[in-house]
Amino acid sequence: MHREPLPVSADVVPRAPSILRARGHLAPTCTVSVVSLLYRALWQADAEALIETAHREFCSWVSSKDSRLEVPDNGDFEVPGADVRVVEGTDGEQGDIKRWVLHEDDEHKRWITTMTAVRARGEPEGWLWIDLENVSKNYLERADVAAPRLARSLLDALPSSHRGPVKLQSSEHKLGPGRMAAFVAQLEHPERDLPLIVFSPDHRASAEVSIQRAQRATRALSGLCQVHLLVPQGEEEFRDTLGSELGVWAGACRVYLPNISLVAPDPRRHRYFLARNLGRRPGDAGLRISRYLSPLVTRQRAPLAYVKLRHLLDADYQAQIDELWAEWNLQTEQNEQMEGQLRETEDSYIDALTEVEDLNDLQAHVQRNLRDLWRAIDAADVRSRVASHLRDEIPKDGSAVLGLPESCAEAAELARQQLKDISLPEAACRDLDRLDQAIEAAVWAKTAWRGLVALNSYAQSAVPGTGGFHQWCSSSIGEATWSASSKKLAMVESDSVRQHEKLRDARILPVDSRVNRSGRVFMEAHLKISQGGGSLAPRIYFYDDTAGSTGKVHVGYFGPHYHMPNKQTN
Repeated sequence: MHREPLPVSADVVPRAPSILRARGHLAPTCTVSVVSLLYRALWQADAEALIETAHREFCSWVSSKDSRLEVPDNGDFEVPGADVRVVEGTDGEQGDIKRWVLHEDDEHKRWITTMTAVRARGEPEGWLWIDLENVSKNYLERADVAAPRLARSLLDALPSSHRGPVKLQSSEHKLGPGRMAAFVAQLEHPERDLPLIVFSPDHRASAEVSIQRAQRATRALSGLCQVHLLVPQGEEEFRDTLGSELGVWAGACRVYLPNISLVAPDPRRHRYFLARNLGRRPGDAGLRISRYLSPLVTRQRAPLAYVKLRHLLDADYQAQIDELWAEWNLQTEQNEQMEGQLRETEDSYIDALTEVEDLNDLQAHVQRNLRDLWRAIDAADVRSRVASHLRDEIPKDGSAVLGLPESCAEAAELARQQLKDISLPEAACRDLDRLDQAIEAAVWAKTAWRGLVALNSYAQSAVPGTGGFHQWCSSSIGEATWSASSKKLAMVESDSVRQHEKLRDARILPVDSRVNRSGRVFMEAHLKISQGGGSLAPRIYFYDDTAGSTGKVHVGYFGPHYHMPNKQTN
């Protein structure tokens, strides 16, 4: 079968030659663009009737999308705007392999769904592999990444589906009392190579909201991970088991990647989504998690069984395929670099929006307080005296009334004067003048002030054994809180920093001698005042002694990022 390529004016990549499609799982390519791989799922299931079941479900799925399409046992079938290709190979000694490909085209975009089933001779289990690819004229518009319905149908038709120790199904797992030990065993299993996702109940909404959010996420993430819904009866046991650094609560969810350690946790590896960042609609959560996982899961390598049997599909095209594969790798590398830049830009934009919202909340709080103050002044019948004093003493910009610093140096001085539950020695402040010369100086100063106020508020209300500053930020509501997102707060440093003498020494910082007789202590918890700004981006390192002899939070460093190097900045 031969098809004419799409019109050049549509800016859509023509379909790859048949030798590339025969290889499968390689995106169509040309001299100017490549198809973007959005979804990749690989899992195991009982080998008996695996290929037959896969063919039946593929036929049913294609028919539901376009009743005009017929799926041949082997060969091609085409209708306007779509076509199907099926290729199979059999070797009596090695096994069987079969591939199904659906192309869907319109004027602006192309979707390619590729499914491969592999059954090695004598093995009790085979493999299923599904890829979803897309190219679009509107390539700057982010595509929603969700598992095709085909994946859910196959999981239902093959109840033995799993990936190593992780059982895969089309519905969520309920996580409650009696199931925690099995969950932790799976979480720490050395052979687990798929993410586990846990949604916590959102007590600010109805139970149906949490349930629908987990159910819709399970659909969007079918074949990629195992989704759990933590029931209210299991929340306390879950937090006690995983601790504050790896726990999840208040309607949030966490993505637990493989190779996790509960003894030495690294919470930054396991993405935490706050409830307010999961979207308003039940289906938004799954799409946002899928968008996060997409760059990771699409890099999965083929199973060994496929490598051994793919030659049955490749025929005599190996040399040409290798050449096209090299071009694909080059294009993929360039695409990943662009996606990385885009994600950084998006993160900076989200951070900026969060800071604007926080500042708006703070301004509203100050205005409420000022209104209450003036009511009290009116009640005391001293308005004229106060107004006269303000005209004489308060600057026109009102900064003294609002108490918001305009520079980082001013923020530090204001903290020493007004925040009595944190300690900020002058030795902890380094190169604040460099920060105050930056174009972002005013924003950094206000954000740093909010961070210092949050530390002070935490020290005032801290209760020993309740999870520390991170949990306080996650559960507190009000103007004096700080975001618990990994973009804004880190409670520990990476192993590469801890184990590197020079990097660790940089974080041995000044502290009250009542905390440590030497007057210095290792500090790794820090506030990220800004994600943008490169090596100049401000950081505030602190030590929590609220349960100790001082009852305070001690700030050991306030200054540019470059004084706190890591492997990226060192």
